Amino acid sequence: MRASVGVVLIGLLAGVLPVASAALLPGLPALPGFTAGARADGAYTAGSATSADSVTISVAPTTLEPLKVGQDLPVTVTITNRTADPIPPGTLDLYLAERALISRGSLTNWLHPEKSAIPGDLLMSEAMKVSIQPDSAEVLTLTVPANSVGLTTGNAWGARGIAVTLTTEGTTRAQGRGTFVWYSDEKVTPVNLAVVMPITVPEQSTGLITAKALESFTGPTGVLTRQLDGVISRPVTIAIDPMIIASIRILGTSTPPTATAWLNRLALAKNDIFPLRYADADLALQAQAGADTLLVPSSFDQAIDPALFVQPPTGPSTPVTPSGQPPADQKPASTTPSEPTPATPLDGTPPTSEELLAWEYTATDIAWPAEGRVAADDLGVFTANGLTTTILAGSNVSQEVSDLTPNAVVTLGTGRGVGLVSDDPVSDAVRRAATATTDEAWSVAMAEVSSQLAIVSAEQPGTARTLIATFGRGWPPTSARLSQTLDALTPLLWHAPVSLQEARGATAADDVTFDGQAEPADRVDLARRLLERESAVTAFSSALSDPVLVTGSHRLDLMALLGNSWASSPSSWLEATSTSLLESSGLLSSITVSTKGPINVVGSKVDIPVTLDNALTQAVTVRVQVVPSNGRLLVEDDVESVIEAQSARTVTIPVTAAVGNGSVTLRVTLFTPAGTMIDQPHLIPINVRADWEGLGSLIFAALVVLFFGFGVWRNILRRRRELIEPNTEVDPAAVRDVTPEPPTEPRG
Repeated sequence: MRASVGVVLIGLLAGVLPVASAALLPGLPALPGFTAGARADGAYTAGSATSADSVTISVAPTTLEPLKVGQDLPVTVTITNRTADPIPPGTLDLYLAERALISRGSLTNWLHPEKSAIPGDLLMSEAMKVSIQPDSAEVLTLTVPANSVGLTTGNAWGARGIAVTLTTEGTTRAQGRGTFVWYSDEKVTPVNLAVVMPITVPEQSTGLITAKALESFTGPTGVLTRQLDGVISRPVTIAIDPMIIASIRILGTSTPPTATAWLNRLALAKNDIFPLRYADADLALQAQAGADTLLVPSSFDQAIDPALFVQPPTGPSTPVTPSGQPPADQKPASTTPSEPTPATPLDGTPPTSEELLAWEYTATDIAWPAEGRVAADDLGVFTANGLTTTILAGSNVSQEVSDLTPNAVVTLGTGRGVGLVSDDPVSDAVRRAATATTDEAWSVAMAEVSSQLAIVSAEQPGTARTLIATFGRGWPPTSARLSQTLDALTPLLWHAPVSLQEARGATAADDVTFDGQAEPADRVDLARRLLERESAVTAFSSALSDPVLVTGSHRLDLMALLGNSWASSPSSWLEATSTSLLESSGLLSSITVSTKGPINVVGSKVDIPVTLDNALTQAVTVRVQVVPSNGRLLVEDDVESVIEAQSARTVTIPVTAAVGNGSVTLRVTLFTPAGTMIDQPHLIPINVRADWEGLGSLIFAALVVLFFGFGVWRNILRRRRELIEPNTEVDPAAVRDVTPEPPTEPRG
């Protein structure tokens, strides 16, 4: 029986079509033609694993249904030509692996062989009838007759390998490999699989999402819509960023209708839900940067506008007839609400910070740090902050030499809680399926998922195993592909969906140990600077009349900058963190001393004026401390002062001049009432002339003495002159006037 061949020619831009398995030119190892999976931070990405100038092939069964006795094997073959020349018509040879894939190691070796080799038993050959043009791909459907497959009831069920080669003009141009599952009605023990999906937003430099961004994110094709559409009411545990919930609720009447509807849908979802850290702040990064207490929002009061929580006035009431019914010419109002239920009550009372974050979570003690970057000491920090269960990537653990797949639950040690280890091979294949841009790429990825689970199920018949698959912190191109991936798992006989809560109850693996990893050193150093600056801002805020206006916003923005989504954009993160550090430096320098000097001190006790400037939009209270550079001046106690918003105030500092003249520098330092120094000390030069006051008094006294002494001396000189000049003519009248009368004789 000749295989039926369906040929579909599709155009393809170079490097865009995902192909999950292929081979290189003869003599080179057969590698996947294309890998699509998690970046270092777990976000969705796709990148070719082959040269841009190459020919690749992928092969996968056209259906996820297991192949049974008497059934034909239909497969889809995709040939991609990334060269500049057309590929002439050649021959496709389809092979079946000689041995069953009974371990996950054998599956990996089959899909990614170290060297080219005969792939197995030849099932069929098919001549191509058309050439493949440059930068294009051709999709063919080959059907292997049941009698050519060669598998019978005597063959144990499980994963099987298939391979296809392309030969043109006597030369093998490429080879691709895939898998399918053979099943002959054996009893199967399903693998319990818990799937976890994070719902997050792109990187943010502020701790609240704007209304405009929310409108975009929750629109028909927005990232939040795609994520929720793909997983809502499916057997998937949702890990939600609380920043999304708070950002929608805090907008009150200004919330975009699409955002309100989105939040209402989330509230009605049947999924288990647990919270990520606010803004999905990287837990491991915080711990490795020296944080003993993991960050949480301190307040939203600074961002709440009470006017947004007042019910808008309604329109005019509908007139009624005496019978109480609307007039006949008016239709009754619809009982169906025209707008979604508000995300927060509009009763005139603004929500509290607790109400903005409140949600009926299934669990609140789960930590999900960055994938593969958790250090041993981080676990103690997590548990000390109430996070007793940590989701870990497979790269963060190691297993003793064993071909058996362990349960996902791992005991991490005293004070370190419990780990839930994501199964990397299954997670990677599921992610590739959810991000596939073609049906062929999706089929390749899902065939691998099915084979992975089939191998685990067949490893220990009768013993149920529990695994966890995680999606990365990223955004699927379409919700349709995400939901298609999840729905395709349901009919698999060797798969049983469970919630994350159910997976936590599985028996802990006894042969798995934790392997500490670390965040990049430069990322840790920058995070440490951000945490230190946050401590400085908190200490500075004690000078403010309303510290929450500063500390609340700064904490939210800091958590946003520590979000996991930034890990995929290191250059953008560096720019955003540098901007944050620059702005906070301006905040810490917003209260200054503007007095320049020099100032002349000419008395023993004077008041020196010092002008303080406040650039903030609220009043501040500061303590002014003045310290002289030497003993020529003595300064009394510190002075406390209140400076109004965006204004200046002059305070007087009493000083006493000591002995001597000369230069003195006053070091003026501002402190918060709690004793934290504000900015750097300010220096004011002083010229001391402390003896000028005493010298001036002496000079004045001397002048007074000289003045009166001169007058006395002049009188003395005049009298002496009168005595030594006898010939001086005398006025007879003057003499007569002064001659005394003779005494009168007494009468007898």
